[in-house]
Amino acid sequence: MTDGLQVPASLAQHYRWILTLASPPPTRLLDVGAGDGRLLQVARDLRIPHRVGLERKRRWRPANPDFAPTIGDAQRLPFPNDTFDCVVENESLEWIKVPVRYLQEAARVCTPTGLVITDDSDWDTLVYAVRDPARARRILRAFCDTGPNGWIGRAAPSLMRQAGLRDIQVHVRVITEREFAPHTLGFHQAQVIDDWLRSVGDITPTQLDDFRADLHHTAQRGDYLFTLNRYICLGQPAQRS
Repeated sequence: MTDGLQVPASLAQHYRWILTLASPPPTRLLDVGAGDGRLLQVARDLRIPHRVGLERKRRWRPANPDFAPTIGDAQRLPFPNDTFDCVVENESLEWIKVPVRYLQEAARVCTPTGLVITDDSDWDTLVYAVRDPARARRILRAFCDTGPNGWIGRAAPSLMRQAGLRDIQVHVRVITEREFAPHTLGFHQAQVIDDWLRSVGDITPTQLDDFRADLHHTAQRGDYLFTLNRYICLGQPAQRS
């Protein structure tokens, strides 16, 4: 990336793959739960001309000023019918109270020939190679069981069907990293896990400190590995009369 927020290479590769699933390539893209705009930054580099990100709260931290942030509710998207030819969410479905309602809204604002795409992590598959796997297993299991709904990706095909989407496709991709550094997804995810578990109190601060130290030591030895499965589901809106 030439400017803006640095997108982890593993995520950039993943987002490029997702955005090239549409054929022909989209020209009007909506990213629901866009966060800091990482996917939109990749979309810019792919020369998708019209890019909009939606967030529910005013916490938008755009990676590049040419994005068009919108504040709104994913279950009541503030756009007219047929506004976009691709509507995508990544790791947002797990936070939406009524996912079917969101998918119905995504289908409404998407053209009948466009694509609705969900992209969600399966937290049960989150793996760090560390010296103490038993401690890592306890920590990752605690995050999986108390954090966001890591099973939502597995449910996405059924949710799409309930929302009336058609021609549903399912893909599973594994994100893999061998480097543990601030610009990597695994580093960011370790911080998310640490912050979350400190807030819920299921794991002691000492255990979390030791886990982070283990990650750093494993990386220094050259033995670090991070993997995470992502479920990607695609559906087309039903033809409107």
